[in-house]
Amino acid sequence: MITPQDVIHFVEARTGHPIGREEGLTFGPRAQELTGVTVAWTCDESVIQRAVQAGHNCIVHHEELVMPLPGFSSDLYRHSLSWPANVKRLGLLSRHDITTIRMHASLDELYIFDAFARQLRLGNPIENAVQYSHKVYASPVPTFGALVEHVKECMSMAGMRVSTHDLDRPVNRIGLPWGGLGLFVNVHYVQMALDLGADTLIYGESDNLAMRMATESGAAFIETSHEISEAQGLEDFARHLNDSLDVTCAYTPVPCVWRMG
Repeated sequence: MITPQDVIHFVEARTGHPIGREEGLTFGPRAQELTGVTVAWTCDESVIQRAVQAGHNCIVHHEELVMPLPGFSSDLYRHSLSWPANVKRLGLLSRHDITTIRMHASLDELYIFDAFARQLRLGNPIENAVQYSHKVYASPVPTFGALVEHVKECMSMAGMRVSTHDLDRPVNRIGLPWGGLGLFVNVHYVQMALDLGADTLIYGESDNLAMRMATESGAAFIETSHEISEAQGLEDFARHLNDSLDVTCAYTPVPCVWRMG
């Protein structure tokens, strides 16, 4: 019998350490026998419906199960359970008896960062610090404009937000604040990439303050999206989980919620 704990053990066996405090069972019975596992970036209404259609009673989600994120007051958190987006998620999970597991930092470590670099066809890092995410890559193209087109092609995106630098600006060393590490709340990671000599940053998701910090520090930037920058790593994880557990595991893509207007 495969249970949610088998999914957790799979991840811990590969990292060599316990899962993080923000990871683990987030909804449903701990000992439920799994009929199938859906792996997705988030656990929204469409993901839950697709899991039900596939006959899966477990969802491994990368981001938080409900909103707001941890760190808000307990009063606000309790109130947030009545918000429509959260009511939809929790109601569907309960109605279909689905167990959910969050896997966040462990999947960043095992799959997501390196998958983002591979998808961008950046080759081997030229700076590789002790931590898995502290890497800088040589640019595959000589100019900022060429890099913008390169990223569009690699990520299958028609358009992205980019800094206002000249398109003929030389590009040499690239840092990768994937996922949400380009947000101002994680701006220490942006600075780490700059400290490793990055002159250009390829973000997952960013915001105005983090973009301004990069610009004021002399770096250009390209923003893909949080979901898209982590999709390949989650797909790799689902495939390896499927190969290792005696139950069907499948990745479900979560598309970006914005488009170029």
